[in-house]
Amino acid sequence: MQQVNQAFYALLFLIMVLASFFHMQAPVLGLALLIILPPVKHQFAAIKMAGVFAVLFIPAVLGLIAGYQNATYLILKDFYYFSIPVLFMLSGIVLARRIEVELFLKTIVIAGVLVSFVVTGISISYMGVGALADPYSAHYAIGIVGAPAPPLAFACLLFTRKFNITLFRRALFNIFLAVNAFGIYMFASRTYFIITLCFLMLLVVDKIKKIWIFPIIFVLGLLVIVLPFITFSVDSNSTFLNKIMGSFNEVSIGNYNTEQDINLRYRGYESFMALRGYLEGGMRDWVFGGLGKLIDLKTFVRLGEDVDFQYIPVLHNGWLYILVKTGAVGVITYITIFFGLIITKWRLYANTAGKPVIRMFSAFIIGCVLSLLLTNYIVTAFFNMEMSVLMVTLGYSYINVHVLVHKLKIKQQEVKLELAGLAAI
Repeated sequence: MQQVNQAFYALLFLIMVLASFFHMQAPVLGLALLIILPPVKHQFAAIKMAGVFAVLFIPAVLGLIAGYQNATYLILKDFYYFSIPVLFMLSGIVLARRIEVELFLKTIVIAGVLVSFVVTGISISYMGVGALADPYSAHYAIGIVGAPAPPLAFACLLFTRKFNITLFRRALFNIFLAVNAFGIYMFASRTYFIITLCFLMLLVVDKIKKIWIFPIIFVLGLLVIVLPFITFSVDSNSTFLNKIMGSFNEVSIGNYNTEQDINLRYRGYESFMALRGYLEGGMRDWVFGGLGKLIDLKTFVRLGEDVDFQYIPVLHNGWLYILVKTGAVGVITYITIFFGLIITKWRLYANTAGKPVIRMFSAFIIGCVLSLLLTNYIVTAFFNMEMSVLMVTLGYSYINVHVLVHKLKIKQQEVKLELAGLAAI
């Protein structure tokens, strides 16, 4: 009976990932709630573990100090977005009580394989076999949203190999690794490329001497801050490499004047107008933001089919979205919680004498957090259905690390008591 229940919840998780591929918000949210709710009375212990993530709600509530006069619909819409990361991470925490580690990891791998087949099949159906040579054009021609299951599954397989954890036979392991790598290629997504790099970096970074860790983190942090304000000139052809280089040009923050510049660098223009609107506010807006606030683009921009917008409620840049809606309090809260997770879990991951499963889940936490922090700048990752698989995995890994570390401490204390008793004889 227990195995049937585990298989049922693993299937729910798998369907959630596939639904998030097509950006089906209602089914994804419904599945997350189905995982969390029944039966609630058995979930209190797990829900308590989500307390650190529930803190993310506080800036949204404080955002009402300056935004209470805004339209009720817009306020509720912002509350909805700020509930997304808490909901998905809570569902991951509850899922850890329903699915054993081996089945969860296998489900991630299978999800990556299925998503890889789906994106490849749809791309070929739209553009023929030529999609295999030009996956970037195929991906954006059909307008799929996608889900970062292949990068996560690819990382999962590599980390299980690193820590000698066997999920599949060698032949099957190699097939799944190749399929997920091909899925990453077929997405031709700059966002997924960043996610893949985050996890690949973690595979080797624990071998770097401690003296180099903080300088590397400082340089990476500096690049993240500086690059958005730098414009790179690239050729206009559509190769994936040029698109990656063009990303800096596309999101570079600036007050573009011509219609062509605004369209080509819309994300940068959108970010500039959001930042300008934030700075034009008073002290209350700087500290608490304004829930329900609209960003004035000062011009009409076509953002949908035959629809022009001057005021927008949501940004591509998730950090500026947090800043505008919840002020400095919101940004500081997010940075404190998620960088806190990186710092505390890094010690467990870098501990070569630690249990492999604890080190592996610590790596998952760091990798998921890094991926969300970086892609939040591009695709509002914390509030995006597309990234639900990362947030669920973060929640699942978080509770497993805490439970395993707690059990290990209890076992160590029992051993000490036994040794003390023997010494007293």
